[in-house]
Amino acid sequence: MWSRRSLVQWIGRLSSNRLLSSSVYGMSVLYFILLILLPAILGVLMRLGSVEQVLGNQPLLSRSLSAVASSFVLASAVSVLDIIAGLPLAWVIVRKKAKWVRLLDALVDLPLIVPTVTLGFSVLLFWSSSGPLGYLGLPALSPGWVLVVLLHFSFSYPVVVRVLVGKMLELNLVYETAAKTLGATPFTAARTITLPLLSSGVVASLLLAFARSLSETGATIMVAGAFENGPVFIRNSLSEGLEGPLVFTSLVLITVSVAIFYTVKALKVNLQVPFERANVSLERKLSRGKVTTVGFYVAVAILLIFVVLPVVSLSLNYAPAVLDTEIAREVLSGSGIWGDFWSGVLLSYAVGCVVTILNVIFSIPMAVLISRRKLGMMSSMILNGLVSVPIVIPSVALGVSMMFFWSNVSLPEFWLIVFSHLSITYPYLVESLVAALDDIPTYLEETARTLGADSFRSFATITLPLARYSLLSGAILTFTRSVDETGATLAVSSQLRTVPVLLVDWVKNPFPGSELAVGIGTLVLLLTSIAILVVLKKISGGERNA
Repeated sequence: MWSRRSLVQWIGRLSSNRLLSSSVYGMSVLYFILLILLPAILGVLMRLGSVEQVLGNQPLLSRSLSAVASSFVLASAVSVLDIIAGLPLAWVIVRKKAKWVRLLDALVDLPLIVPTVTLGFSVLLFWSSSGPLGYLGLPALSPGWVLVVLLHFSFSYPVVVRVLVGKMLELNLVYETAAKTLGATPFTAARTITLPLLSSGVVASLLLAFARSLSETGATIMVAGAFENGPVFIRNSLSEGLEGPLVFTSLVLITVSVAIFYTVKALKVNLQVPFERANVSLERKLSRGKVTTVGFYVAVAILLIFVVLPVVSLSLNYAPAVLDTEIAREVLSGSGIWGDFWSGVLLSYAVGCVVTILNVIFSIPMAVLISRRKLGMMSSMILNGLVSVPIVIPSVALGVSMMFFWSNVSLPEFWLIVFSHLSITYPYLVESLVAALDDIPTYLEETARTLGADSFRSFATITLPLARYSLLSGAILTFTRSVDETGATLAVSSQLRTVPVLLVDWVKNPFPGSELAVGIGTLVLLLTSIAILVVLKKISGGERNA
């Protein structure tokens, strides 16, 4: 039986073999090209001829272009709001030394672990006449673009906070401390030192939030009403049996999104408030304890009102039904419709585990290739841009593309779901790791190698521990994103139904008692998700304190 030390030494000797290490990097690139990139694009291109259905129909063309424009406007607005609200909250979580910060840190992850279809139903319920607005005598929000903005903020905001927290934990505070000892106010030190050091994390989180908003399908359908963005329009086109609008809209979204990603990454610079000669008096006032305390409370209030309370409202509305002995027995025994529900839960988490394991294995070499520029500056930029392509494709369109691509191969539906989820989640993990590796100096590994450590040992004992929080955050994002996914699963599966697909089906195809069933189902799913969240936070807490 090999000890851990002997295993590490054996892997280290293998890593010194240039051919073998090149093969590992090559396999990661092939994995990305063959399972992630090509199926996401070629499947749609295989149906390029159907675009004529749109080009020859002016009303349909206008409707398609309007939906695409709505997607980009919505994603841009939500992403900016995420950064404005997320940066102060991340600052509170990392810098505030108080016991309640642990609870706050856990609450941030709640929307990440709860499937977005549950968030969609909770947002719809919270802002309706039966929610707090109704009790306060205020006008309720009808399904439409306002509810879509609130929904997208609720699930993308935690992504931004989690990435920024990971980046802030990796910062060296010595520079900020030195600035303060030289007379700089806390606000000035943050503006001139901390924000530029956070630039890669801000850009990464901005892109992730933008792409997440651009891609969401299932929950958006629940709250959109007559509003159509790209994914909703594509889903409606599928329901109407129109293939052309699906292909046309997907191609436009892919083209514009890739252009945006390349532009942002090419122009990525140190972030700084756009004025050098700042108002010293104003910055001194902004640094006062009362002002920062108000800022902290505002950041916490935003999290509670727009992210946490809708989920709590869902619990309060349907907890009595779950506590009913007869209903609880029926749910837990899996009788009637609840047999399908529990099968969907098991399928969702099984797919999420497989997807997370595969992506963790293959994303680490890819992140090293990109961050360390092992293929050259230009090739790394191109590869980094290509990695981001699947994440900006609407998930339902990506699922259809996958279906077309694998149509000539007899794959079980389980693996079709896994492959579609691999494409959707892979960029989250790679982006998180690249953002972390970009800020870890290469000379640390080089110093270890000059002292006799091989490539694997220097990476495993120095670089990976420094990036472990970002790796764990990326893995959590990967798992939860897979469990959340609705659109791609709807497109690739006809027999198997994950739990988000099942709940959307109950909402869109109501039956006697379906509203109560959806409420109970989403609440049970929420409780299951909280249990998983507790386990993940235990692991995360151990990693951070290690």
